[in-house]
Amino acid sequence: MRQKQKDTLPSFYRILGAVLFVLCLLLLVWVAGHVHPDFATASSPAPGAPVTASSGTSSAPRAAELDLVGRFEQYVNNDVHAHALEDLTYIERRYSIPESALIAPKPDPGRFGETSDPAVVQAVVESAAALLGDQTLAWNPDIAFMPGSTIKYYCDETILAIAWKEALGNSAVSFGEIKVADGSQIRRYIANNSYGSDVQLYASDMARDVNAVIALNGDFYAFRKIGVTVHARQLYRNAGKTLDTCFVTAGGDLIFSHRGELDSDESVRRFIEENDVVFSLSFGPILVENGQLKSADSYSSYPIGEINNIYSRSGIGQLGKLHYLIATLGEQGPYNTRAQLYTFASYMAAKGCESAYALDGGQTATMIFNGTTFNRVDWDSERTMSDIVYFATAKDSGEGARP
Repeated sequence: MRQKQKDTLPSFYRILGAVLFVLCLLLLVWVAGHVHPDFATASSPAPGAPVTASSGTSSAPRAAELDLVGRFEQYVNNDVHAHALEDLTYIERRYSIPESALIAPKPDPGRFGETSDPAVVQAVVESAAALLGDQTLAWNPDIAFMPGSTIKYYCDETILAIAWKEALGNSAVSFGEIKVADGSQIRRYIANNSYGSDVQLYASDMARDVNAVIALNGDFYAFRKIGVTVHARQLYRNAGKTLDTCFVTAGGDLIFSHRGELDSDESVRRFIEENDVVFSLSFGPILVENGQLKSADSYSSYPIGEINNIYSRSGIGQLGKLHYLIATLGEQGPYNTRAQLYTFASYMAAKGCESAYALDGGQTATMIFNGTTFNRVDWDSERTMSDIVYFATAKDSGEGARP
């Protein structure tokens, strides 16, 4: 009996070694298929900590591709959890993008579309019924679209985005309507991935760098020294006595503070914690609040934004839970009238915004769809800026988004 046990031990270790060899081989195959080919070693910032700039770079691509921690966390959230017990019971897949991720997953190129036929877009909308739930869109096939314009769209399980143009008051108004599955899909990117950097980039370049489906210029925080600035949950600037602030929560809600409401660093930090704030936008003023269009008199003395002048405009609004409207107003073709801010606000309110907030206008007013400008930017020339707000898919297209 003792001799038999002695003889079986080498066989056991040989089998164990073979199993380990196969597992290692499978791991290597998985890595080869999921790690971006441009990968090189780099460290990822800890969640909640300010992102530091990479030496000698002025944009995001290399740092973004190296964000293995964030992408692995995304893979676990979106794929492993969904499939772990799929043979035993149905588990609804929950998609999200980690806050620590430097870029979003790459959208599927085949899901972008452009058409002049509203019926095509309506079919896409109907295909997104599970994502929309009981919410209805501001977009509809009966809109009087700007003559000669086209409608752009993107749709997958986690995001529906539609961009179109209307001629309102002889102005060219570009709208972008977005419905997402998770609050992590509304994001902010600051140039050079570093708060306070003097680097400014084109909005289209930044949008492509972070895989934005659709994006809008931000508040151009680096251009002025006032307002409340929160980035990656950290308070960087508290000079909010003169500006309204739009805070974006982890749940994807836009919530406001009125100028002068948060009068100390302690009160802002408490507000961040109590409301689960991820970042802020500091331009304004508030255009729509609790479904009500603010009166022109309520911000007649607002210190920035040329509110009473005829100017190109930009703004962001919320239509419902995880449902947004972004817009720009300017000139295009025969529609050559810009507008006072109140007029622009009334267009956003008419689309059904529960809340809306003004962002930097003029030549800064830029909407990006699939990496290219959608609106006509003033003087047909993009202006470099310090930040964008963007919406991203949370679905891994399999093109380098996973670790």
